[in-house]
Amino acid sequence: MATVNLDTAVRLDIVCRKGDSFKLDLDFGSTLSDQDESDWKMQVATSDTADATITVEGDKSSGTGFTIANNSDGETNALLTVEISSTTMAGIPSGLYVYDIQSDSDTAGVGGGTVKTHLYGTFKVNEDITNPGVA
Repeated sequence: MATVNLDTAVRLDIVCRKGDSFKLDLDFGSTLSDQDESDWKMQVATSDTADATITVEGDKSSGTGFTIANNSDGETNALLTVEISSTTMAGIPSGLYVYDIQSDSDTAGVGGGTVKTHLYGTFKVNEDITNPGVA
């Protein structure tokens, strides 16, 4: 009997701090062909069957989102950066969550695109003591 495993997602557990700015650089090592920032989505939820606590997607003009750039080796469009603003992170209760990061070349929602989960794992938010808005 033969088996084929199409689940190529990589597990990466993340620990971060409530209220701190979140920035995760992911170097894919090669060009993310036919991809732009709007093709990416990250969801964080209390369980794999729960509604998302936060959703990160597309343009990061609000301080939350994705950017694609050249990596340190000079490979074109190989570095994906996920950013979540400190304001958004302050609104997430400390605790243990799950997350995944997907690309979807069908951002218009008309079908025919390729959806791929690249990363998944736990997303732990540690409590913070200092409130950055207090002098």
